[in-house]
Amino acid sequence: MRNPFRNLRWLYRTNQPIPAGYRRNFFHLTFDMAWFGVLNGSTIAFLSIYAARLGGTSLQLGLITAAPAIINIIFAMPAAAWLKQRPIEWGVFSTSVMMRSFYLLLIPLAFLSSNSLQVWVIILIVLVMNIPGTALTVGFNALFGEAVPIQWRGYVAGLRNAFYSIFTIVSTLACGWVLSSMSFRTGYQMVFAMGFVGAALSSLNLWFIRPLPQPNG
Repeated sequence: MRNPFRNLRWLYRTNQPIPAGYRRNFFHLTFDMAWFGVLNGSTIAFLSIYAARLGGTSLQLGLITAAPAIINIIFAMPAAAWLKQRPIEWGVFSTSVMMRSFYLLLIPLAFLSSNSLQVWVIILIVLVMNIPGTALTVGFNALFGEAVPIQWRGYVAGLRNAFYSIFTIVSTLACGWVLSSMSFRTGYQMVFAMGFVGAALSSLNLWFIRPLPQPNG
């Protein structure tokens, strides 16, 4: 069977050739982060701004920002116990789908007539989505360690960070153009739709990442 990653030499320009068995994981780890950059440059970057423009108070905006940390403190240990009972690659993929499905709920949010209600719905979404999000964070760190040999972790991490930065910048600029070209509510719906697409494609890449066989002894 033809290796679909054989011709992606532009992605693997290193002094030391990357073994063919590693390339699949490296490719999907890179584009997982690239698509997350689209999510970061759209929904994540503009969600608090949207809430502020709806008239959100300082307390409400603080809750939106602090929710991930609050949920992480509460659910980190239960998440680790839950992940221990199942294959790490399945735990990471399933929690990514559970978490990122909530981004879809933001798209029709503008149809709610009450601005105040929209802000509270945003807070609720952020709080609930970060329950599986905590498991995703914990599990991904473990999966990364099992999917990338130690001698390649610096290279893969650097590649992920580079793609993340590029895709974040491009998507942020694109969202800025969308918001300046469309009406207030329609523009933010497009921004949230872009974020959901990025989140979905990131999860799709996570599906293909597998732990590598561990050496005996």
